[in-house]
Amino acid sequence: MIIVTSAAGHTGSIIVKYLVDKGYPVTATDINPKVADLPGIQDSIVGDLTDLSVQHKVIDAADVLVYIPPLFSAEEALIGKSLIDLAAAKPLQQFVFVSVTHPILSSLLQHIAKRDVEEHLIYTGMSTQLPYTILQPMHYMHNFDPNQVKKTGEYQIFYSLDGRVAYVDPLDVSEVVEKVIADPKKHNKATYELVGTQPYTPKQLVTMFNAYTGLNAKASYISPDQFLDQIGAQDLYFRAGFHQLADSYSQWGLDGNPNVLTMLLGRKPHSFEDYLKRELG
Repeated sequence: MIIVTSAAGHTGSIIVKYLVDKGYPVTATDINPKVADLPGIQDSIVGDLTDLSVQHKVIDAADVLVYIPPLFSAEEALIGKSLIDLAAAKPLQQFVFVSVTHPILSSLLQHIAKRDVEEHLIYTGMSTQLPYTILQPMHYMHNFDPNQVKKTGEYQIFYSLDGRVAYVDPLDVSEVVEKVIADPKKHNKATYELVGTQPYTPKQLVTMFNAYTGLNAKASYISPDQFLDQIGAQDLYFRAGFHQLADSYSQWGLDGNPNVLTMLLGRKPHSFEDYLKRELG
């Protein structure tokens, strides 16, 4: 059984659908009860991964764990390390950690946590021979919602309109997850950086959107606090992490190299234009 965590989120639900469509038996787990409604799954586990009993339930049910960390959780590093320890003690057939590009960056709280989890996974893999693969996706394309931009005529973003960020299509990440699961020996103890595009500013994203749709949408800056209030995020750690993200993207952006993803896919990664065509028709 393959268990996917954070399965009710954007990335998790896309990975679950991809694996289900490929015929894999999937159990989806999330703190959100809506995870039980994901089509095609064999089972669901609703629970908070900060609860050790929930972690035991997840690991007991798993042969393969696709671990997607919860978003901006103050306990993210503790959750990941505990799951790794339980996975090694079982032992699991395979531990796939969906991390982030450049976890070494100290300007981003969520990167620091993933760096610590990666380190623990590598040490554990060496000491126990727990089979693992680390995937490091770039900023996901679904963070730009073309249907919302089409509806409102505006792309509101919480970092500088000149901040340059690269992207990856979550479908490409899903395809890599499936390839890793299908051949665990080949990908054991590998770390793969998954970058799909060159870096784009919010202005450039909207320019490509307008070129495809014939519309005249605009990119506009809103403060991180405005954005967080709009999505109802009141958790202090979440808000602090988001401020760091906004500051880091504004000052440095985020980018990388698509060679590894191209090699894994055996083709060029999907472009931003490909994503727009798929989402808008």
